[in-house]
Amino acid sequence: MRDLRSAPALVVGIDGSRAATQAALWAGDEAVSRDIPLRLVYVIDKANLARTAADRNHLASARAALYDAQRTVEATGERVKIETEVLWGKSLSKLREKSRSAAMICIGSIGMTHACRGDGSVARALPGLANCPVLVVNRPVRRSAIPDTGSIVVEMGNDVVLQHAFEEARLRGAPLRAVALRQAKLPHDIADGNRLAQAQLSRRITRWRRMYPDVAVESVAVRGNIRRYLATIDEPVQLFVIGVHPYRPDLGKPGLVACSVLTVRGNHL
Repeated sequence: MRDLRSAPALVVGIDGSRAATQAALWAGDEAVSRDIPLRLVYVIDKANLARTAADRNHLASARAALYDAQRTVEATGERVKIETEVLWGKSLSKLREKSRSAAMICIGSIGMTHACRGDGSVARALPGLANCPVLVVNRPVRRSAIPDTGSIVVEMGNDVVLQHAFEEARLRGAPLRAVALRQAKLPHDIADGNRLAQAQLSRRITRWRRMYPDVAVESVAVRGNIRRYLATIDEPVQLFVIGVHPYRPDLGKPGLVACSVLTVRGNHL
C-alpha cells in the first residue's frame, strides 16, 4: 500500500469499524466517476499512547484496518485507484486538514468517536468544519456499482448544492426530488403560498433539467420542517443533499435523518 499526500483524492476516514467500511464502499463509485484516487486514511491519536510498544500495536492495527477496507472495495470490481495513509493526531483535526485539498470526505455515521473526546463524534462535527463536501453514510450499502436504492432529496439552496445533487442522481441512476420549504403565517395563506413556491421552484429547476436531461427530477414545495418531510414520504431515500446552514448547524448531523447526508458549502465546486 502506498502513502501519497499531494494528489487530489476522495478521502475516506477508516477506523476499523463497519461504518467506515460502508463509507469506503460508497466512496468507490464517487472516485470512479470523478476519475480520482480513493484515499483511505487512518488517524492514530498519539496522545492516548503511553509506550513505544503501543505505538507499534496501533500502527499494525491501522494498517490492518486499511488493508481490510481496501480489499472490500476491490471486491466490488470497481476500477478505482486506492491509496492508503496513516496519520498521527486527532481525527477531527487531521480530516479537517485533508478537506483543504480533498474533492470530498466520506465517513461513517458511527465510529471514530474515540478520537474526538470532548467534542462529540467526527461525523457530527466535521460537516460544519470541512473545506470540502462531507458525506456521512448512515446506512449499509451493497457491494455493487449502484450502492443503494431510493431517491435523492435536495433541499433547495444555491447552485453549488443543486449541482452536487444532480451529479449524485446521475451517478447512481436515481430520481431526484428538489424540495423547497416555506412557512405560512396564517392557515388561509397555505394554498396560495404553496402554489407560488411551486411555480418559483419549477422555474428554477428548468435550467437544471436541460443540463441533466438523463436525471428524473421532481420539484416539491412543502411547508414545515425538512426532517419531518423526510420521515413522512413513502419512498426510500438513499441520500439527502444539503448546504451548510449557520442557523441550523445540526441538520446534517447523523441520527437526525434516516438516510445518508451530503453536506455542501456554497463554494464547494
